[in-house]
Amino acid sequence: MGAALDRAWEGYRTDRTIDVRDFEVALRLLRKLTKEGDLELDLPGTIRKTADNAGDIELVEERARINQVHLVLMMDAGGSMAPHYDLVSRLFSAAARTKGFKSFTSYSFHNCVYGHLYKDIEQLDRVPTETALATFGPRHRVLLVGDASMAPYELFSPFSWPGHEVLAGIEWLRRVRQRVPSSVWLNPDPRRYWDHPTVSAIGALFPMYELTVEGIRAAVRRLVAPPV
Repeated sequence: MGAALDRAWEGYRTDRTIDVRDFEVALRLLRKLTKEGDLELDLPGTIRKTADNAGDIELVEERARINQVHLVLMMDAGGSMAPHYDLVSRLFSAAARTKGFKSFTSYSFHNCVYGHLYKDIEQLDRVPTETALATFGPRHRVLLVGDASMAPYELFSPFSWPGHEVLAGIEWLRRVRQRVPSSVWLNPDPRRYWDHPTVSAIGALFPMYELTVEGIRAAVRRLVAPPV
């Protein structure tokens, strides 16, 4: 119990190796989004077509494989998430190690997204949520990780942040979804525990999946599909 308390506010680690590869393989499915951009010459295809045409040159072009996907990981840290520390660290490690994304950015929050997101929660290094959201565009894909379970007031009551609007947590989450429609929520708790007011409310806002390899695969398939 003491070890769990010691790391209640510990940042997620990127050096976890157990089962990390399983998560990496699942996240790589997102790279299917990267075959886009300007047309470029397909030399082998051009040679084949020219041979088929008895020497008459026919140029074949295809879309360039340009890395355009920006992956953002937002993770609940501390409190009821302490028992899931190792599992979330594996996901964090996999996301940080997976190649093929234009960029990878991670943030932490406690219970819910409010007026600030933490770049390093141990050092209390934070950025205004509005500032972070302003950097997101149509190429971004957001994975939010958390058990979504909290006291109702922590989600539905407004919290005052100096220099920012007074908004409830659910409203901040709604802003995330509006800014990046291609967002999903990964829940480390089994689905049988999701019958809770705040879990239900967040699940109505984001497509929610279990934080398992199969859950991540399903979430990634949702992100690959056009936003709805």
